Amino acid sequence: MAVERLTSDDYPHPPMRRLRVYAFDPQASIELDSAVINDAVIALPWESAWEDPLEIGPVNDYVEVIDYDPACGVFYAPVDLNHPVLLAQDGLPPSEGRPQFHQQMVFAVVMRTIRTFERALGRPVLWAGVPDFRGPDRNFTKRLRIYPHALREANAYYSPAKRALLFGYFKAQAAPASADAVIAADDGHWVFTCLSQDIVAHETTHAILHGVYRRSVNASNVDSLAFHEAFADIVALLQHFSLTQVVEHQISRSRGSLRVGNLLTGLASQFGHATGRQGALRYALETIAAEGAAPGGVATLADTREPHARGGILVAAIFDAFVTIYERRTADLFRIAGAQLAGGGVLSPDLVARLANEAAKAADHVLRMCVRALDYLPPVDTRFGEYLRAIITADNDLVADDPMRYRVAMVEAFRKRGIAVPGSISMAPDSLLWEDPDPRDWPAAPEALTELFGDLLSTLILDAQFGRRFPAGARANAAYVPQTGSRRNLRELTMQITDYNQACIHDWLNTASDARDRPEWEALLGIKLLPDPADRAINTWEADDPEVKANRRTAGMPRVEVHSARVARRTGPDGQDVQQLVVQLLQKRRGYFSDADQALATAGDRAALGDRWARPDFWFRGGATIHIDLRDGRLRRVIRKRIDNDRRLAEERAFLTGNAMGRAVRGADAGAAAAAASVAAEPFAFVHRSMG
Repeated sequence: MAVERLTSDDYPHPPMRRLRVYAFDPQASIELDSAVINDAVIALPWESAWEDPLEIGPVNDYVEVIDYDPACGVFYAPVDLNHPVLLAQDGLPPSEGRPQFHQQMVFAVVMRTIRTFERALGRPVLWAGVPDFRGPDRNFTKRLRIYPHALREANAYYSPAKRALLFGYFKAQAAPASADAVIAADDGHWVFTCLSQDIVAHETTHAILHGVYRRSVNASNVDSLAFHEAFADIVALLQHFSLTQVVEHQISRSRGSLRVGNLLTGLASQFGHATGRQGALRYALETIAAEGAAPGGVATLADTREPHARGGILVAAIFDAFVTIYERRTADLFRIAGAQLAGGGVLSPDLVARLANEAAKAADHVLRMCVRALDYLPPVDTRFGEYLRAIITADNDLVADDPMRYRVAMVEAFRKRGIAVPGSISMAPDSLLWEDPDPRDWPAAPEALTELFGDLLSTLILDAQFGRRFPAGARANAAYVPQTGSRRNLRELTMQITDYNQACIHDWLNTASDARDRPEWEALLGIKLLPDPADRAINTWEADDPEVKANRRTAGMPRVEVHSARVARRTGPDGQDVQQLVVQLLQKRRGYFSDADQALATAGDRAALGDRWARPDFWFRGGATIHIDLRDGRLRRVIRKRIDNDRRLAEERAFLTGNAMGRAVRGADAGAAAAAASVAAEPFAFVHRSMG
């Protein structure tokens, strides 16, 4: 009698894939106090029917782990996370000496960070595309590559050029003799950056932020790369509080306080020790503690010009706001437990669990506030004050009522550190909201704004449905093929739809229109849509461009780039919803270090500039982030950085000529041209090495 054999598809799949990791890094496992909490498990959603299955590597829809060690010339065998032996024990146990565990850990932490962003943004995470962006096509990289053993050096970084995360490994430096010096150079101990949760989350955040903002990797002011570094630190820090067992352990030791230095408030402890520091690489509370001890009080942004130190001030502001929110959420618990606290005894397990739960909720709320704000930033030249406005506006749009005064706590933390908000009349939260477009600025027909964008929306695809057929003649990316047969991949479909929408908006903006080719329209978007006799330095379509030769563009008309056209659907804690189309428009203008050369470019004197017309000293960029409400087609918000802002042009010129970071980016010093090219291609490798 034949016995029917069932396949894996005949059984219900588990809801989560559980993978073992270090909660912090291997060092925490050799210290008795922290060893009990350092073995952690990350639970990731099991692959859905609309995702490709997880493959050996690991490889999935988002990432591809490639474990090649160039220093040894070896490919390490890839781990199979679907092997029954590994499924039965939540993956491999933590091990510094097993490359397959290294692969497992980077995969788990990267995917957890991706899921955190997707919950906050309300859409899939997409990786940035080709480095030289020239139009709406070829705009995404399908998978981020991860190299756990790419470098034999004390570094790890996201490579915009390779679209990859590169992790290094190295021998620890000799540490001064002290009780805190756990690692010595002569013990032969190797440090693997891919085994630090903080470092992996930090580098993943760089990659995600680059995917959201294509030009965020270009240093245009002192805050540009400092913001990238600070934001990555914020994500890594706040993700600590999702590890329940760890939070309970540390809160019990600190008697409920989060204003003390410990594993929760530091980053990359093993890396810090191994590179000669007496503690974590960075402590969130270092700046706060220094502020309290300094004679002048709180350190302000105006007192700090070095990018890393400026980033530290931003991290301190966010972390200070988080701790304040936690303290407000737990004030009643501390009042109830007053006698227990006054006695100096150990906190009860029930109280510790409640405090840890409140810390986790507060951290998750603040992290979502910080991530949602990315859609509310201008597309270029971000400043810290603008990030505060983005946080406040994004939170207000989704959660209008703020009974716990989270937004006030955030504003207060920024205000104490002198983080200015340009264009705001006060630091009250309602004064920091980005302004809605004023229909009175469109005197001929105020309703024209809604009608124009309504016409645009009718040409776009705003939902992801399998079996979707794109309109005939649509210039969708050839790399995205229609999904046929039984295979259905929602993320690939999202890429294809986003690419199609960008192409539609690109055509819409770069095609002459009586309705759009008006001064009011240019003032609204902060870009040029018609040739400007007063400034011919704006980048325009050239006669030999393939688009012009194909009669799709007109020579001499300003070029407009569309860097994003993504649908965001977010849900608030009480069922509130926000449905937006987020569009990023950019334009570039020739910039020169010499006032005389800038004047020649403004006059359009190509002959006088010669080859330097096509290769200016730098490209100055402007544009706008646009929010369109999908429920009624209304233009909700335009967040501008004007292309014709001469003051901002002068500030960027001063940064590139007078600031150490700016000079390094452009290779201003003797013999630095090759190094500048390297910095431009790998800005995070440069920034991380300069922190040593």
